[in-house]
Amino acid sequence: MFLPITETNRVPVDSQGAPVLVAGPTGPILVEVGAFQAFSMPEEQAKVLGTLRDATFFADHPEILKARHLVRNRRELRFDPRTGRELEYPAPGVVGRDAHNEHRIVFPRLDPAVIGIIHLAGTDKILLAKNRMRNSFYSLIAGYVDAGENLEEAFTREALEETGMRVREVRYWGSQPWPPSGSLMVGFSAVTDDVRAVCDTDGELEETRWVSRAELPELTIARKGSIAHTMIMEWYHGE
Repeated sequence: MFLPITETNRVPVDSQGAPVLVAGPTGPILVEVGAFQAFSMPEEQAKVLGTLRDATFFADHPEILKARHLVRNRRELRFDPRTGRELEYPAPGVVGRDAHNEHRIVFPRLDPAVIGIIHLAGTDKILLAKNRMRNSFYSLIAGYVDAGENLEEAFTREALEETGMRVREVRYWGSQPWPPSGSLMVGFSAVTDDVRAVCDTDGELEETRWVSRAELPELTIARKGSIAHTMIMEWYHGE
């Protein structure tokens, strides 16, 4: 089967929000993943389009997530960052190759990011926040890993920069690929003794608040299918 992907990395969906797989391609094959191939479809030919941000079915289709990430990488990484020469993507379309140097291989770019659920010591509360750029829902503290940092250091820094709070007991929770940004989201849990900010923040967050389990049902949180939603709901159910 074949999966259409448009130039903006979106896929057609049916009335139930499921991805549309077709029997044959109408455009060039971009990547091969598992039992299907993804091909390029003009935006105007797709009827109802789904994105990772508004369709939870992607969480149940890891092969589609992988295909979208590889297609995004292929479209953005067109030239070798070392030599500047154009890359070719022979089947299955995963790695780029320099036509002038058979030994030169460029692997897909992956940007590590951290996200975490912060517990207030001695309470049943966790810290939720609204980002200024996406302020329609509450989510967890997150950010990209800096050069030379390990993942735990990155989350500790992000928590301090964004909330002004110091965290401890940073422990690995799990991970999730996030193709829209070419990221791998690495989840952590942590504890803080700070009820409020102890230093200035970077201004990225519009609001932060401590939330108890009793309060959570009243809030709009990160969409189902995201690692943030999974982590919050796991805490809510006491898992």
